[in-house]
This record gives sequence, structure tokens and C-alpha cells, in this order.
Amino acid sequence: MKGDTKYTKDSLKNEAMQDIIKEIRTCDLACYTDRYTFPLNSRINGKQRQISVDELINGSPLVDDWRGQPVLFVSQAPSKQAWVDNELSSQNNSFLTDFLLPKIYPNQNLSEALEHWKQLVFWVHTANCYPFVHTTGRSKGRDKAPDLRCANKYLDRVVNNMKPELIILMGGSSTKFFSSSIRLLTENRKHYPPLKDVLEWQYSNGNKLMISSKNGSKEYRSIVIPHAANWDQLNENEKYAYDLVFQSLKDI
Repeated sequence: MKGDTKYTKDSLKNEAMQDIIKEIRTCDLACYTDRYTFPLNSRINGKQRQISVDELINGSPLVDDWRGQPVLFVSQAPSKQAWVDNELSSQNNSFLTDFLLPKIYPNQNLSEALEHWKQLVFWVHTANCYPFVHTTGRSKGRDKAPDLRCANKYLDRVVNNMKPELIILMGGSSTKFFSSSIRLLTENRKHYPPLKDVLEWQYSNGNKLMISSKNGSKEYRSIVIPHAANWDQLNENEKYAYDLVFQSLKDI
């Protein structure tokens, strides 16, 4: 009887997750397509590639496949290469293979790391399409952070249906959606606690970070990490965050 109950719950979860993924992938809000007015350059596997305006406009919202994963990974947005190629948890996603996996699985064979990642991690973004990139001044050349329209539409449903064993938040944009519970836990008075403050609190408190969705009361263990592309000069707090992810994924 208990086995039948578990099977029913798993079936309902799988059905709900598939429905959410389908909704995201067929979303036609086109939040950023009006801003794609010039081609973008991308370096992939050591080679320079120019991504055309048409490729950017014709991209579709990018979200992971559902494989019954226990871990939710939230980042800001797909890379421009992943966005136009429609590749996420794939060896063809150069951001995943060149930046993220080597940091989460240090000294591990790439194919083995990718297989372990695919078994454990469901990857979604606060904006499931690539945001505008054309900043000026001191931030010239960096991604312009997306707003939370997409996250507000889908992320609560993902969390509440998936009920992940662990939520990994990469970068400041992903922490903004969960800012209410982060602010309460860390006693940070800023409306959106800065990423560096959260990383420092996490290091000082030995990863006791618990967050909840906006429309749910259940709390979930969480690890916050800096963006994987920012790797040259990580401080102690940031290195600690990646060590936590490595150990946690190994233990699940």
C-alpha cells in the first residue's frame, strides 16, 4: 500500500513538472526579443563565433528536461550560446562544460561529471531566455540582469511541485527571488541582500541557509554560489560555497 502511495505521488510530481516545463518552453511573452538589435560575439571551445540577430530572436525559452532529479539549480539566464543552440544540460553547452562542471566536480572526468549532474540536477533560470547584453560605463560588456517576471511566473510552481532535497542558487539574480526568506534568516536589512553578504553569512554559519518559495511554507536547504565564470580570484567564502556543492552532490 505504501509503495502504491509513493508511486502515485511520484507520478503526480512527474506530470506536474512536465506540464510546467512545457509551459515555459512554449511561453510567447518574448520579454527580451525587442532588445536584440545587434549580433553578439561568443567564444566557444576556443573559437570565436558571431551569433546573429535572427538566431537570438528565434531562440525559445530554455529549461532542463525532467528526469526525476532531487536537486534544483537556479541561475540567472542561459548563456547566449546555450540560448540559440537550445542546449542546457548537454556537453554542447560550453558554459556548463568549460566553467560550471570543472568547479563543481574538480579533477573529475568530464563525461562522468556530466552524467552525475544530469542524474541529480534540474536546471532552471530566473529568466529562461537570454537577457539583453549591452551595458555601459563601469559594467560595460557585462550581462544586464533580468527582472523577475519569468521567475515570478514559474519558479514557485517548480519548487512547490519538485520539493527538492537541495536548492543551489548561482549569482545574485537567483537569490533575489528568495530574498524574503534570505533576508529574514540572515537578518540583512537590505531588500535584496547582496550576494557577497549572503556568501559571507553562509561561510560564517556553516551553510545553515534555509529558503522557502514565496507561496509555500516548507523550507529547503540551499547553497549559494558565485557565478561560475567569476573564478580567477575567488575569496575564502566563495571557495567554501563550491566545496559545499561538491560535497552535497556527492552525498545525495
